[in-house]
Amino acid sequence: MLASDFGGILPWTKYTSAVALTLACSIALLARSLSVGCPGEIRLPPQAFAFTGVLLVLLAAAMLQTMPLPARLVAWLSPASYSAFVMWAGGILPVDLSQSLTISIAPFDSRHAIANLSIAVLVSFFAVWVFHHRGRTTWLLSAIAVGACSVALIGLVRKLFPAFHLWSFRSGGEGAPFGTFLNRNNAALAINLGIASALGLIVYRGSTLSHQGDAGESAERQAGRKTFRMPWLRDGVLLTALVSLCVTLVGLIGCGSRGGLLSMLVAGVATVALTRGNRVRLAGVVAAIAVVVLAVVVVLRTGTIGTETLREDTFQQIGSTVSRGSERLSTDTRLSHWPDGFRTAIEHFPGGSGLASYGYAYLPWQQTSPWRHCLHADNLWLEMFVELGLIGLVLTALVAVLMVQSLRRLYASTDPLDHGIGISGCYLCVVIAVSQTFDFGLILPANLFAVVMLLSVVVARASTVVLAASGRESASSGTSGQPKLKLLPQGVWWRSPGFLRERVFQIAGAAGLLVIAVFAIHRLRFDSWVDFAVRTADAEFQHQRTDQQWLDRFAAETRTLAGQHPHPDLLDVLTRIDFQRGRLLELTLMNAGRVPQAQQAALYAATSRGRRRLAWRAADPVLSMHVTDAGKPVPPMPLSPPLRLPGSPYAQALQSAEASLRQRPLAMPPRIDQVYLEFIHRSPERTKAAIRQSAALFRNTPELQLRFGALAANHGDYATAVQVWRRAATLDDHMIPRVLGRSRRFPDFPLEDLVSAPRDAFPH
Repeated sequence: MLASDFGGILPWTKYTSAVALTLACSIALLARSLSVGCPGEIRLPPQAFAFTGVLLVLLAAAMLQTMPLPARLVAWLSPASYSAFVMWAGGILPVDLSQSLTISIAPFDSRHAIANLSIAVLVSFFAVWVFHHRGRTTWLLSAIAVGACSVALIGLVRKLFPAFHLWSFRSGGEGAPFGTFLNRNNAALAINLGIASALGLIVYRGSTLSHQGDAGESAERQAGRKTFRMPWLRDGVLLTALVSLCVTLVGLIGCGSRGGLLSMLVAGVATVALTRGNRVRLAGVVAAIAVVVLAVVVVLRTGTIGTETLREDTFQQIGSTVSRGSERLSTDTRLSHWPDGFRTAIEHFPGGSGLASYGYAYLPWQQTSPWRHCLHADNLWLEMFVELGLIGLVLTALVAVLMVQSLRRLYASTDPLDHGIGISGCYLCVVIAVSQTFDFGLILPANLFAVVMLLSVVVARASTVVLAASGRESASSGTSGQPKLKLLPQGVWWRSPGFLRERVFQIAGAAGLLVIAVFAIHRLRFDSWVDFAVRTADAEFQHQRTDQQWLDRFAAETRTLAGQHPHPDLLDVLTRIDFQRGRLLELTLMNAGRVPQAQQAALYAATSRGRRRLAWRAADPVLSMHVTDAGKPVPPMPLSPPLRLPGSPYAQALQSAEASLRQRPLAMPPRIDQVYLEFIHRSPERTKAAIRQSAALFRNTPELQLRFGALAANHGDYATAVQVWRRAATLDDHMIPRVLGRSRRFPDFPLEDLVSAPRDAFPH
């Protein structure tokens, strides 16, 4: 379900998957509790849950970032977060420094990410319990490999048969879609997870069959390296792994992700180099797979299968990147944005900006970023540094050390399953390290849950190898196929010296994580309702904007939800709905229904979001100077006293906009709403600050600079308009005719100031 929904990015699938996973973990807890004291029960040492412990520390740190703290403490932990609330939002709305602030500059977004992380921690803990058995470990690797095959096959079918309508999206953001993902880089990570699982299965089953085939040979033969024999053709798990590996390799080549292919090549070389002493020789298998993959790619390229040929997206992109005279690398927006990311991380150090807040955190500190709004850094490690600060660096280093130690222990084992898991873990760690340097696909639930389960199994399996060695129970080379886990000794179970540590603590920890998951599900449920309301408004507002009954009903439902869960996105929708309700009420008070249709249209246009404030300014003797609508005269329209009341729709719209700005102090929508609702708050200084701040936050987007300049010029703030329009023309030469054309619409606009303004003059 996660993979079929663009990687599980929609709130409703996060909610439903969280419910399903929590229910499954509850059943596992019940089964584990009933198995205590049973003969053959496997004990898991505390070290088996080390990876879960790291995730739990990450969860606690992220939760701390969303807790209200004294303003002085926030200023010390994250100076840029303090600046966002006090300087940026405080420059528009009054701020009481005696009140508490949060380190996160987008607390609702952070809490949503924390809810998803809570489910990941739960999955990590129970993965250790559920997949400690050899058969279930094999099943996990097989499931991930087959799932990656489905992504690769759907992506290839969509490329070869464009008329295939299932998953028929053709574009996603700024990256091309592939398979069931909106971005091919995210799909490449999912496919690489399948490759890692398939490699682990091949090594495990191949090594096991190799040992079985050599059981009757001479000692001299056994002392050499092992090779694969014919029994592997009759092994279903091994055949599944081989087919999965071939399909995923073809899918990775066809998906067109440079980062995916690069990480695969680096991980493959690193895995071979780091495991060169492995007892199984893979050269023959690798050669056979390479021949099959190349043959399939050649067939797909010739157009023998499908209505279109498979394009060489990956090779074309790599060629354009490394070829002589190519500008692709120098114009990569990720490389130009990363300096701003590091600058942001330093400003928020050591406390960070809060999970899922990167898209807002970097805005005040951008200098080299591209024109587009960077919701992510396209570098997961940089994004973690910005959002988590010092704790992000420490936890990343801790995970790296933990994985290196675990892989070394697995490598030293004589168990074929340990070898397979070690190979899978080694490949997976290198893939993540390389691919996430150029992407952020690990945060997608479909990828996150799979990675969490695999890494948890790697650490847990390594911990049992150490336990067996310490108990002098390590198997000899002749019995290397035996389990390496320590079995519960016979006797009365409650007399076991490790009972409290290995039973009660683990079961209590599992129950505690289930309780946390329940709260996470509650959060995800409300977030899914918010997403539904936002999408409903986007889909129906344009068609229902003159239906007073629909607007009143939708506003009442949305306000009720906002009272329980005041999410900024919901508040922005409520601002728009209430403004439209106030607009229709104002037209009713004007008796607009009794005037000719042409006059009705004029009144309706005069009360629009962009013009209503101008009509109010035109009716004010002090503010009416230079008020125009792009150079056209604006008829005065004072605001009726009933529309100024606190319970009026216009006043409610302003309240929602202010609440949204306090939740996201660096967001643009609530800032622009302060401009549109100027006739309610009646503060020209607030309007001026909102326009200047919006222009400063999106200083590298020429189209927005053009719009902000027009907002300022319409009420005669030519100083701001000159600076903003000058910035737009500096960013993009194609903006020069548009800037000059707009400036000439205003008869008294100082055109000479626009031409002679300093290049770097910019409002803050």
